[in-house]
Amino acid sequence: MPSIYRSPYPDLDIKSVDLVSYLFSNPFNTPLDRPIYINAVSGEQYTLGDVMQRTRSLSNGLRQSIGVKPNDVVALFSPNTIDYPVVCHAIVGSRAIVAPTSAALTALELNAQLKTSGARFIIVHSSLLETAQTAAKGTSVEKIVLIDDQTRANGQPTCNHLASTFAPGDFLAIDPAEADRQPTFICFSSGTSGAAKGVITTHQNITSNLQQWRYQMLDSGLPAQRPARQSAIAFLPFSHIYGLNLFMCQCLIWGTTVVIMPKFDLDLYLSCIQKYRPDELTVVPPIALLLVKDPRVSNYDLSSVRKIMSAAAPLTIELSSALEAKFAEISKTEVFCTQSWGLTETSPMATAVPNDRMDKRNTGVGCIVPNMQLRFVDPETMKDAAVTSDGSTAPAEIWCRGPNVVMGYYNNDEATKEAFHVDENGTRWFRTGDIGTIDRDGYVSIQDRIKEMIKYKGLQVIPSELEGKLVDHPDVEDAAVTGIWVDDRATELPVGFVVLSRHVKDMDRETVLDGIHAWLNERIANHKRLRGGIYVLSQIPKSPSGKILRRQLRDWLKIQGPKARL
Repeated sequence: MPSIYRSPYPDLDIKSVDLVSYLFSNPFNTPLDRPIYINAVSGEQYTLGDVMQRTRSLSNGLRQSIGVKPNDVVALFSPNTIDYPVVCHAIVGSRAIVAPTSAALTALELNAQLKTSGARFIIVHSSLLETAQTAAKGTSVEKIVLIDDQTRANGQPTCNHLASTFAPGDFLAIDPAEADRQPTFICFSSGTSGAAKGVITTHQNITSNLQQWRYQMLDSGLPAQRPARQSAIAFLPFSHIYGLNLFMCQCLIWGTTVVIMPKFDLDLYLSCIQKYRPDELTVVPPIALLLVKDPRVSNYDLSSVRKIMSAAAPLTIELSSALEAKFAEISKTEVFCTQSWGLTETSPMATAVPNDRMDKRNTGVGCIVPNMQLRFVDPETMKDAAVTSDGSTAPAEIWCRGPNVVMGYYNNDEATKEAFHVDENGTRWFRTGDIGTIDRDGYVSIQDRIKEMIKYKGLQVIPSELEGKLVDHPDVEDAAVTGIWVDDRATELPVGFVVLSRHVKDMDRETVLDGIHAWLNERIANHKRLRGGIYVLSQIPKSPSGKILRRQLRDWLKIQGPKARL
């Protein structure tokens, strides 16, 4: 029998419900005049009552004026704004499907995602309109709608106009029996093949994870208790499942005031903490490093902070401890720093450190959330990992299942088949590609990744995608890309290796590499840039079957170190 690990908490009676009905159920009786979304720059705000009214009006307008129908896919291409959650929930309330796309994408990258999702509509921020118009060519997109009112070229429809013109209508709620099959989001997560994959996230996936998260993260796990978190500062992109779930969904249920930053700026972030006084911060490791090392931190009153949660990429114990010490000094009281773990495919939270188990915060990424099951399987033998003398499993690939685990990838049966394994009992498991362990007390640690994915500041960078672009350059004969962890940046940096074409081998090497950098940067999103530099090799190390031996490259980089290219 497989060795299956579960949460230390009992399974919950997970409610099967559509997302918008759950989000607007107001379980904590939040006053309708409470500010829910605040623009960190301008101070413009929406109360809970505003959000409810505008979401229903916009949903009505999208259906009647724009022609959005059930099961249509609507791409959302915008930086964080206070209208983003309203638009997102209005689409879901129309029984359509949201495909959130990163505001950092180039037109070429967005075009690929639009083709994958089959989107009929794009809702776009005016600053990205030109990119969206270019990307929409050759796709199924029929209409482009602006999320903001900055421009209305040629009578371009805007969400604000629709929300202001149409009366609030009823949401098109789904049958609860369909909640586990009806998609609500197509969140993009790239695989090691380099092709963007659209993760099918259903109503039940999100609402289950909201219930799991709510139980695990409240004191003593009591769902009826009013959460302490009264305000939150949101800089994580809402197009990412982490920001989407936490700030657009979880905080709405809790009645938490979310102060929304369009992009990260340290001074703005610190001033928001000082002004809105959150008791908990949600960060990624590079921001944690800034908070520890940047002298500007001492210029602000951050004494409200009692807890800091990091996710999206590994946080070292050293950095976690330094962050605790820094904020303990500021707050004159104990401050806890914790990590959680999950993936787009787990909607996203799979493990976390509960508030009543802070003494276990340094054991890794916490314990399994309720209703989830994990296995630790040797990826070579496909057998359960051995248990060591101290009661921990040997490092192995983490497999998982639960109501928050997605059913597969949109219009990609091959990728879905590769990602899931059906065991001898007929049970379907998602193969995470992450290597980890679990100790005798049920606490999980992440050791490494099977996947070749690089994470730069929590954002995914796929080596094969960049390799494919590099070899298209006329000066490049062959190429490889890998990542190297840089402690003083608290992130991985993508690093390129190239074999130069013969016609440039006698030219000045740095001039050639500068040209390759500039050429590549025009074709990729900012976070994918080769910040670790480009090295010239005589040949790319490969196995007999032609697979790039990236481990050899990483070992070489540990000796050489990355180039300081920002």
